[in-house]
Amino acid sequence: FSINGHELLTKTTRLSNLRRNIFTGSVPLINMSPSVQKSHFKLLQQFKPDYSPSEFTQYESQRTGMRVVVIDQPGPKVNGYFVLATEIHDDSGAPHTLEHLCFMGSRNYRYKGFLDKLATRVYSSTNAWTATDHTAYTLDTAGWEGFARILPVYLEHVIAPTLTDEGCYTEVHHVDGSGNDAGVVYSEMQGVQNNAAELIDLAARRLTYPPGVGFRYETGGMMEQLRVLPAERIREFHREMYQPKNLCLILTGEVDQDNMLEILDKFEDTILDVIPSPDAPFKRPWVDSKQAPYLEKSVIQKVEFPEEDESFGEIEIRFMGPDCTDPVLCKIPSTKT
Repeated sequence: FSINGHELLTKTTRLSNLRRNIFTGSVPLINMSPSVQKSHFKLLQQFKPDYSPSEFTQYESQRTGMRVVVIDQPGPKVNGYFVLATEIHDDSGAPHTLEHLCFMGSRNYRYKGFLDKLATRVYSSTNAWTATDHTAYTLDTAGWEGFARILPVYLEHVIAPTLTDEGCYTEVHHVDGSGNDAGVVYSEMQGVQNNAAELIDLAARRLTYPPGVGFRYETGGMMEQLRVLPAERIREFHREMYQPKNLCLILTGEVDQDNMLEILDKFEDTILDVIPSPDAPFKRPWVDSKQAPYLEKSVIQKVEFPEEDESFGEIEIRFMGPDCTDPVLCKIPSTKT
């Protein structure tokens, strides 16, 4: 065996560089075939509109149907909105309770609070909300590096949460040691269910939409139904609605899109065994659902609500708008002269 000085110096330099790359997380990909390098996310469109200096890019996964929209905006922050279309035809509160339970742990990170602790370490904050027609999870981060670290962990909490009986018991509803109703979701709805605005809104929706139309129902949950909501009903709602094909990620800021696609490809590899088959039939919420008919007549209804000041009252006027899928009826008149 023999080696000259030049070869020894070259090999030593390469080894030193490799060791440095390992510690900095920048090991280059060597001898990877095109099939491995190719992302499962297909570029659908990319454009820069007249009204904004930002560039819009849209991708869709050819494996799971997950969609991603990137809005390229210069600035120090990267914001993420992970949105699912959610629809339910009862007042059980399954959409709202599920939003809370997703933060209670996931398949590989099974402890409540782990996501928030991780977020603080990478200068991030998380939040979520439940609306009548969608549920959104948010992530705000100082820079792309922190966002990239927490992104797959956050998505796992959304797609593969634990949803344990114990989590439902503490987070949704239980009876405490004093015999009082308790639970984070229950207490939240208890604080708003009987105020004037909520009572009027619920009465107006009951009048506007017939049974079987999702806008009729209280997605936050009515107290009487939260008290008897079983954990299996929440799990069933998650299986039905929380599928990658029903999920859209909206990212704004200075996003490393190549790194993003690499992260999402690896994330999809980890969830294929827990999601319904991507090829299975899927009824898209709201799009494939029963549409609300037009009102046949005007209705005036009086709604009573508890209030210390009897001189206080509210008036709400509600009417049906045009079909949102009709481009002619929904066209905004031009303001140009």
